[in-house]
Order: sequence, then structure tokens, then C-alpha cells
Amino acid sequence: MFEQSVVAFESVDGFSLIGADILIDQDEYEGVHIAAKNLSKDFTRVTGRGGNAVLTTVKRRDASNCCIIVGTLSKSAILKQLESDGRIDFSGINGKWESWITRCVSNPMEGYEHALIIAGSDKRGAIFGIYSLSEQIGVSPWYWWADVPPKAHNEIYALPVATCNGEPSVKYRGIFINDEAPGMDSWVHEKFGPKFDSNFYHFVFELLLRLKANFMWPAMWRGYPYPGRSFFVDDPNNQALADTYGIVMGTSHHEPMQRAMNEWSTAEPENTWNWETNKEKVTEYFKFGAERARPFESYITMGMRAEGDNPIDGSDPKKILTEVLGVQRSIIEHNYGDKDGPSLILKKELMALYNEVQKYYDNGLEIPEDITLLFSDDNFGSLRRLPNEQEKKRPGGSGYYYHFQYTGYPRCYRWMNSNTLGKAWHQLQLAHAEGANRIWVFNVGDLKPCEVPMSFGFDLAWNINSIRADSFPQYYEELAKREFGHKHSEAIARAWYDFDRLVALRKQDHIDVGTFVLLKYHEADNIVSRWRTLLQNAERINAKIDKEYKPAFFQLVLHPIKASYLCTLLRVTQYRNQLFAKQRRNTTNVLFHQSLQILDRDHDLMMEYHTINNGKWNHIMRQPHYGYGDTGAQPSRNMIDGLCYVQTREDSNPSIGHMGVAVEGIEGINPGHINEDSDRTHPSRKWLEPGVTLPFITPYGPQDRYFEVFHRGTKAFTWYAKPQHNWINLTQYRGHLKPNDDDIKVIVTIDWPKVPDDFDGNVFIEVFGSQDGYEKVHLTVRHSRIPDDFAGFVETSGYLAIDAGKWATPPYQALPALGRTISGSVTLPIHADLSNPDDMPFLRYPIYVLSDRDNANLELQFNMTLETDPQSRMEYDIRWDGGEVKRYRLTDDDPGNDRGLPRGWNVAVMDCVWRKSHNIGHATIGAHTIEVRFRKPNMILEKLVLDLGDLRYTYLGPPESDYVEGNARTATSIGCDDRLSLDLRF
Repeated sequence: MFEQSVVAFESVDGFSLIGADILIDQDEYEGVHIAAKNLSKDFTRVTGRGGNAVLTTVKRRDASNCCIIVGTLSKSAILKQLESDGRIDFSGINGKWESWITRCVSNPMEGYEHALIIAGSDKRGAIFGIYSLSEQIGVSPWYWWADVPPKAHNEIYALPVATCNGEPSVKYRGIFINDEAPGMDSWVHEKFGPKFDSNFYHFVFELLLRLKANFMWPAMWRGYPYPGRSFFVDDPNNQALADTYGIVMGTSHHEPMQRAMNEWSTAEPENTWNWETNKEKVTEYFKFGAERARPFESYITMGMRAEGDNPIDGSDPKKILTEVLGVQRSIIEHNYGDKDGPSLILKKELMALYNEVQKYYDNGLEIPEDITLLFSDDNFGSLRRLPNEQEKKRPGGSGYYYHFQYTGYPRCYRWMNSNTLGKAWHQLQLAHAEGANRIWVFNVGDLKPCEVPMSFGFDLAWNINSIRADSFPQYYEELAKREFGHKHSEAIARAWYDFDRLVALRKQDHIDVGTFVLLKYHEADNIVSRWRTLLQNAERINAKIDKEYKPAFFQLVLHPIKASYLCTLLRVTQYRNQLFAKQRRNTTNVLFHQSLQILDRDHDLMMEYHTINNGKWNHIMRQPHYGYGDTGAQPSRNMIDGLCYVQTREDSNPSIGHMGVAVEGIEGINPGHINEDSDRTHPSRKWLEPGVTLPFITPYGPQDRYFEVFHRGTKAFTWYAKPQHNWINLTQYRGHLKPNDDDIKVIVTIDWPKVPDDFDGNVFIEVFGSQDGYEKVHLTVRHSRIPDDFAGFVETSGYLAIDAGKWATPPYQALPALGRTISGSVTLPIHADLSNPDDMPFLRYPIYVLSDRDNANLELQFNMTLETDPQSRMEYDIRWDGGEVKRYRLTDDDPGNDRGLPRGWNVAVMDCVWRKSHNIGHATIGAHTIEVRFRKPNMILEKLVLDLGDLRYTYLGPPESDYVEGNARTATSIGCDDRLSLDLRF
């Protein structure tokens, strides 16, 4: 996608490629022949007519006087002759890995006036060069997998440019099709038959090559229908076909020696996959896999785990693994040695340091230096380990196994794309910078929902510098142009970017009832509003986009957005149903039925997916995603629970009455129940008064509060509200409620110019009901003012919040596409000089406090990253008002965790942040300064929250406080709908 263009679609100084012969040497690699034939088909797809014939001789057809010459330096006699004649120089790619040159040559041979040369340094270099031309003429790598139509062109001209595409940033780049049930396996069984055979895999191989990938761990699910997938025996042609195409095959992190675990489970009883008790049979199993793989280019997984992808059985795992590695190495040497085996180029070995295996390695497990160390993330996108200085010198190098989908603890995320690419960018950039660049394997589950993250991962692996921290909008726009053309590319890019920023809040599968808080800071409603706005924008694009693009647009853009919106809306609706039931509102039952309707809409959307292109994608996206329960285990069928229903045919107890009043920020005191002190209701008094008290308000921060009038009986009533002062404004002062009417939300604002200077007191709003209701809503109003010479953040009604991303100062780096806040986050550059962390400057945040507070608590929200060096801790410093520098560690050890993960990881990994609390002492009224300094580069700060007496817990924390210069606001904490317009990067 980022290669220099070698074609144009209008007349230029070049020559037309339409109808040009495609010349390839008869003795060329078969994989290059396959790519050449696909190039011919791609020209037909784009032009609507044939004519680009593939020829294996240099005898020109009468129909063409131009040609496209493709091949490799080692195989192509035509290319060798051109170089011998001095017509072209291949020294720029000779001996390089997967590189290619593109050149235009005049009169390349008798009968041809012009030629476009695509010369590969090796087999895959030529293949990638061919598919790069396919992409440039208008055929997306995803044309088959996402139904992306080719871009129609009447003219295609070769530009007179010379390009040399160098070696990729990561040598081996591939996917693991993992946990492919129930979506992909059911789809394959329907479309291709009972096995994952070569008829299916050739589509996967072609996709990978078009994405410039070269490696794969195949599907291996152990389940229905028994015995599950086994790449090597399901179809004997699978392994040979992969090699023919140019795909290097391996087996997953727990399937050693080129054998699927299902091969063992179908032949041996359970509990026999045990080195200590069944060594001879396991060894023979290893031998067969190595022998079967001898003719093919492979990356062999070493080591051993227990059956079912569990930690290895035995009293001394390190000793067992040491012995296993020794036996495996001798088997490989026998099969791949110089004496009687093929070239050593076929011998590549890796050791997957997955979960507990990394802990064994860190504790002394010796792994031969020519074996690639395949480090792993924590299954949720955070690197667990990086190569140290000694490991960087290993001839086997190192790489990463990185998850875009996952099944396991603390909860799966298998349904759809839930990746924030800003996080993946940062972690993969860090991996590459520290030398983990030999192999990257992306876990993609069903593959189908992962089109965007797969494209991103392989683009980054091919050219690590192709995407910058601040260039995600441009990346998405280029991706949109490739898939949908220029017409709507900017709007589609915006939709993808906004989707990414929303899934950064929490993965869809991880959203529960009550995850996003309803009553405080409008959190839940604001998130739903963001999704709703995004869906409306996507639907507007869908209404305008050309008909041929609609299937692809549905799969790549509209469905992920709509499904995520419905998921979030359902959880918030369930939450509101439960809250209203506590308060015994009549509208509880409306939400009961709405929840069921949203669940049905979710199912209808899945069925719509299954009808695309006459059922081409039937079964895909059928992964259940509601009903995980406390264990986090994968649900077998969608289910929601906890819905509430109120008996609305009866009246409330007379002590309560028909009219209910609820206020922002609290569900009430003992809501829905009768208090013994019935004389303290109508209005609520003493210990009941906090249940009808709004969060206090100042001229800084959000400028409205609300209360609701609702019905909890069977008789209609009229109500009216009377504020204590004329500077208290309401959006509605009276109304009429029938038992089946919607609740009334009344917005409260303050007319500050009318408020007496320095007013600081409790005010009230009386609410009268015509039947039996009377309540007082309470509110503290503080007419505070800051000095004219102050510039910084000002307390917002009992708290102060700062979104760190938009206040980054050098040498710190802003990461606008990473983190839960719209503005992103801040970190140190990957290559920052931290030889003396004490010399690193602080991030500095000037603040103004309006509430005198003892033991003020400062919470820092860091993105979920992990310590990547067992000998070096991730630490940061805090300084308050220029005083003592206090040092803290980001994570805490958890000795009981078998995988070496820190304490609280299971919560933080689903919240997507570490919450770190610090007592900063006495915060007096007036100006102060908070300073934060990082001592490691893999620390990413998203938000600072200072509790000044009225901080209310929410999932995201409160919105950002006002930044002011004097008494003028220059940035405000405002509602989510307004904040959508703040991101000016598009």
C-alpha cells in the first residue's frame, strides 16, 4: 500500500499495460507462475476484458507490442539476458530477502517496444512485486475475503519510474488461525466440505501473499466435529501447496515438531501426552513430524506443553523441557543435516515463550542460540518480555506472538475486531526497536473479522516506518482508498478511526451491565451517544456509496460499528432497567422490553451478515458474546440475565406516593423501600437528604445538573418545580405525567452573573405533585473565581481531571491514537536516552484548587503495559508543588501467578488501564503544580484525577477539567457529543 506507484490511469509518457503479454520463464518457481496467472486475472477484473496472456516463451503475440516480464534473479533466463546486455542492473536486490525491482525498459527483446520488469531477489520477492502491481491497478488483497470490488479502469499506463523495494522490517510475518469455532469451522464445512483442505487454504495462502505475509500456523481447534483440525492429515496436499505458494508453515505455540495435537489425540488415549511417562511414543511422534516436513520450508516449533494447551506435567518442568529440546534437536539434525538432508535454509526453529514457558526461561531454562525466541504478549496486546542485550546477539533472533483475538482467562474476545491499533502500533514498534524482528505471528481467530488489524499488522511488519504515531488518520484514509476508492475515503477513514478510539475504552465482549456508570458524569449515555453518532455517520456513507461497494462496506465498516453500538446500548439499557426497578419506576418495564428488542436486533444483524452475496459468509460472526458469567468461560449461546419487571397495576405505598424524584449522581437512599421515618419524606430530610442532593456546581466544569420526575403509581398527576432563587434556571417548570408516560428530565443551570459574589451555600428546588408528592432537590452553589494571572487547570466540583495526551511536552511523545481518552496518551520515545533517568524532565501540570482537602488523592491512569525486563522495573516519579520527589513502581509482583503476571492484571487487562493511587497530602485552596516523570519508555499515561472531596467513581473517571488563562476558558470539559468535534487531525 505504501510502495511508489508504477502505474497511472490516464495518458502519460509511459506505455499501456492493457493487453500486455506477461512473460515468465518456464523454469521459474511455481509460486511465481501462480502469481503471474493471478495478475492476468486481475487485469481482467479491472478492465472487464482479457488480453494479458501469460507466456512462457518470448514469442510475441500479434495482439501486443508491450510486455510485463516477471521472475527471479536465479531462475529467469530473460532477466539474466537483460542484465548481461547492460539493459538493467539488479545489484540493488541481489542476495537480499524478499526484495524486488520494478523498471521500464524499451525494446527489451525482438518484437516488443516496451517492457515493465518485475524482478525478485527470490521467490517471494517476485511474488510480492507482482501482487504490488495488482494492488496498484485496483485489486485489493481482500478482494475475495471481503468482497471488495476491483477498481474499474479503461486505461492503465506504466510510469517511467524505477523502484527498488528493499527487505522487510520483519523477516517472517504470519497468522495463527486459532479458536476458529463456531464461525470459521461451520463456514468451511458448508463451503468446502468436512475438512480444512487445500481448496480452502489456497484462498488463505493467496491472501497472505497479497498482504506481503509469508508464514502461517494453521487452524487446529479440538472440538466439534471430532477430532477437529489437522492441517497435515486433513488434506495431504495442504503442506505441499503452502510450500508451492511460498508460505512457510509452522505449528502453534503448543504443537511441537510440525504436528497437530489432534494427530495425537485421535491415536492415543487421554493423559498419555506426557514426557516422563510416555517418552518413547512422544519421541516417535516428534520424528514423524520432522520427516514429513523435510521437503518443505518450515519454521519448527520446539518444546512441549501439556495436553489441552496447559502447563507441562511433571515435578521439574525446566528439566523436562531441557531433555525434550535435546531430543528434538537430534531429530532435526538427523533430518536436516548436511549429509543426507536438504539445504539448511529449510531448518528454522522457534521456542514459543508463551505464558509459563517464559517464566521457566527467565528462571534459567537454556535454549540453544540458533533457536528463535518467540516472545508473547499477555494475550491482550501488552508485551511481556523484550530481548536483552545478550539475547539480541543470538543467531536465531527473536520475535513475537501477538493476539488480535483470544480465548481464555480472564475473558475471551472472539466475536469481532476489538483491537485499538494505537496500542498495537506502540507495542510492535517497541518490539522491533529492541530487536524482536525475526518473526511476528498474529492470532486472528476466525480471520474474517480481523481484516483491518491484519492489514495494519502486515503493513507495519513490512515497513516499520510506514505508520507514525500521529499518522493514523492518513493510514486509515489510504486503506479506505484501496478498498473503496477516493470518493468516500475521508469519511470512511474517520469512521474507522472513531471506531478504534471507542473500542479502546473496553473490548465489546468485556462490557457488562454496569461497566459504564449511568448516574455520574453522564458516562454511560455519553458512550452510547458516541456510538450512535458513529453509526449514523456510517449509515450516511452507506446510503451514498456505490452499490458494488455495499457488501464490502457492510463487512469492513458498517457491521462492526452497528454491532458494537447494539452491544453497548444493550448493556446500558439493562443497567438502566435495573436502576429504575430499584426506584420502582413505571418505565422499568419499557426498558425490560427494549432490552429484549436490542438482543433480537443483534441477532438480526448477524443474520444480515449471513445473507451477504447469497450466503457467502453464512456462519461467520455467529460467536456468542453475551452470557460470560463470573468465570469468563465462553458462552455456548447468547443469554442476558438480571432483567427486572415492576408490577405497574398496583399503587406504591401511600408513604411514597405516585410521584418520584431522582437526582443526578445517586440512585437514592434505600430506593424503592419504605423507611421507618416516614415523617422524614415529603420532602426527604436528615439522613435521606443526600439521596436528593445534586453534585455541587461552580463556574468551572460542566454547567448543568439534572433531576428526573417519574411515575410510580396508577394515577395521572401534574407537577411543578419552584427554585429557591431566580438565578436557578430549569429547562421545564411544570408538566403532566400519566402512568405510561416517559420520565421527565429537568436540566438545572445557574445564571452566574446574577449570583452574589463569593456565594457558597446550599440551595433547593421544590417539586410539587398534584396527587401526593412533594420533594426538595438540594444543590450547593459555589461562586468561586480564580486570580487573573493564573493559567492552568481548575477544580471541577470536588475533583480535578487532566487528559494527559493533549498536554505532552518535549521530550515526551503524544500518542493520539492510544488510550481511553479522545486525546490519546503520552509516553517517552522508544529510543529515549534513559542512562540517567534523574536527568529526564517532568511533565508539568499547573492546577488551581477551590476546596481545602486533607489527604488529597491523586490517581494516575496508565495504559495497560507490563515490565519487559525481569531485571529492570518500570518506575515513575511524582512531585507536588516542587517538593520531595517520590518514586513509585507501575506494577506489583504476584508470586502466586504461574505466568509471572503482576498483581491485579486480570482486572487491569479488561479495564485497559492501571489505576495508581497516591496520597499527596494537604491540598489547600489556591494554585499548585503536579509533576510526573517516567523512568522507562514503556509507560503510557492517559489521565490524572485528583480527588478533592467529591470524586465519584466511574469506569473512565471524570471528564477533563477546564484549562483557563485568567478567568477565560481556553479548553473545557464538555459533553461527549461536543467533544467529537475536538479531534482536528482529520
